[in-house]
Amino acid sequence: MAHRQLSWLLHRGRGLASTIRTSYGFDYALPLRRSITYMPRPGDGTQRTVTLIPGDGIGPLVTSAVVEVMKAMHAPLSFERFEVSGKMDKVPDEVMASIRRNKVCLKGGLATPVGGGVSSLNVQLRKELDLYASLVHCFNLPGLRSRHENVDIVVIRENTEGEYAGLEHEVIPGVVESLKVTFYNVDWP
Repeated sequence: MAHRQLSWLLHRGRGLASTIRTSYGFDYALPLRRSITYMPRPGDGTQRTVTLIPGDGIGPLVTSAVVEVMKAMHAPLSFERFEVSGKMDKVPDEVMASIRRNKVCLKGGLATPVGGGVSSLNVQLRKELDLYASLVHCFNLPGLRSRHENVDIVVIRENTEGEYAGLEHEVIPGVVESLKVTFYNVDWP
């Protein structure tokens, strides 16, 4: 089912335009220009390197559990580990180079600074790598009982625009305006 959904998403995205509608009612047409990076299919036994960013809070606990599971499975993976903290101003260049080179990154959550207009490193990574959507495929596993049956759905959550765009400014002292920019497909059925 996931292959069918990906094919449908790719088909829907060909040659279409998106429109930006501002809070003032202005529309701007933009061509869709997203790149898709494909990871080689697993199963050939070739060793693959994964960039590892343990993160902050419970991130190191979660990522270390994933690494242990991969070791127990004898997955042909090696991890290139980088210590990145949400307290940093930006993701170091060598980390970005590693992610681009490896095409896969296991990342724990990074702390988000509160106030001060500082952008979260999580959002910076999404923007820098053009990770505009989070895709989660939810489905039932054969032989595993659950509350709901015949579940097969893909949840798509946009995660670089809207509230993540960082379009805020102080109009006058104490009054902050946040603009929400939304993209929508003008050729949607």
